[in-house]
Amino acid sequence: MIITTTTTTTLSFLRLWRLITTAALGLLGGVMVLVVDGKQQQLCVDERTGHYLGLATDAEAYVSIPGSEANTDGAGMLAQSWTLVKEKSGGSGPQHSYDGQFLQVVPDSGRTYPTAKKEAEDSTKTDDDGQHGHHGGHHLQNGQDLEGDAPYVQFDFVVSKQKGGEGIHTLFVRWTGGDTVGGGDSFYVTLYKVHGGRKQNELILGQETVKPAVVPIDSGMSKFAGCCYDMITHACPCYSEKPADTDTTISCPIYVEREKASQSGIQCYVGGGAMLIVRDPSWYLFAGQEDGDVMDFDSEPWDVTCEAEGSNTRDSGHDFPSWVLTKGTYQLRIYAREDGTALDGIYLAGPTGEAPVISKRYTKGDSTFCTEQSFVTSTWFLSTVGVLAVLAVCSLYVHYTERGKSIVSAVLNSPAQAVRYVYIETN
Repeated sequence: MIITTTTTTTLSFLRLWRLITTAALGLLGGVMVLVVDGKQQQLCVDERTGHYLGLATDAEAYVSIPGSEANTDGAGMLAQSWTLVKEKSGGSGPQHSYDGQFLQVVPDSGRTYPTAKKEAEDSTKTDDDGQHGHHGGHHLQNGQDLEGDAPYVQFDFVVSKQKGGEGIHTLFVRWTGGDTVGGGDSFYVTLYKVHGGRKQNELILGQETVKPAVVPIDSGMSKFAGCCYDMITHACPCYSEKPADTDTTISCPIYVEREKASQSGIQCYVGGGAMLIVRDPSWYLFAGQEDGDVMDFDSEPWDVTCEAEGSNTRDSGHDFPSWVLTKGTYQLRIYAREDGTALDGIYLAGPTGEAPVISKRYTKGDSTFCTEQSFVTSTWFLSTVGVLAVLAVCSLYVHYTERGKSIVSAVLNSPAQAVRYVYIETN
């Protein structure tokens, strides 16, 4: 096949033009970063480390949505919310937050979520043994059931196709309990993807995982007589009979009878290595830490162990909150399960990110806010100017040079031949 110099030049010019326009369109499709509203700002990945960071001390990093109202003491209705509070001196309340302040679900009245009818009526009551029971609260069935009920704090973040963007994202949470009497020790985590227009936000399901199989303590399969509740760790292991007071091999600070334990939603491990596959977890439960509710953020600086779709008094610790995410904007929501829970920050490791360094202390302003762009520095503006500049240069080349005129003449005289060569070369 013989290709003339003029046709080859035409082909090279057309190929170059196609590459330029493709690149320009790619830039035009880039993520535009904007401020969500007058206060909250979106979080973007730190491309050097591959992580997102949202601190409680940075009020622009989140929004707080109050929970449902409840009849507290007959005096009226009261809704709880995640509120920024200052750290108290003298060791009273949560300590060692990054900036001397943290988010906490207040007022701390012993309320739990999801709300059940009986719980709403008895939300300020404590059990006879002093623990904050669940007062008839039901087990969570779907992450969306928390909307309009439990108060939550929401962090918005952006995933792009750039480095550190699409792929697996794993959540670490810096939190602690707000007291040591059975409350303020747990929360749920869900994730939504934002869709524009009238389309509702999409609940994002986590990665398939496994957890120990459990049954309600009062189910037909259960042969347990009760459980031993620990007010510090909030674990309540089940036993077929009440441990004897003389049995030093079993720690049983508070023994809870089967019927009463069922009212608090206690579930018992099946045992024998029985596991349950969780195909698409719609929420993760954080309940209890290694040292219990010691009210110290530094006791476990970043917690990543939880339970997929958990609802017991203590999470199994077998799971990790992780999602496979594509380009878009997301809402990470932390819903209260018990009031008093304290939050100091969230750390989301992207596909290129590492786990947080526990010795590193962050300060106010360290949240990885997206950089707000002005119109003249935006990707859209620069891309448009670039395309127009290329068009201008090409027009001048064609109009004022002999080579340009010959290229155009060749294309006009043999358009089918030029198209044929482009097709052959590119396929």
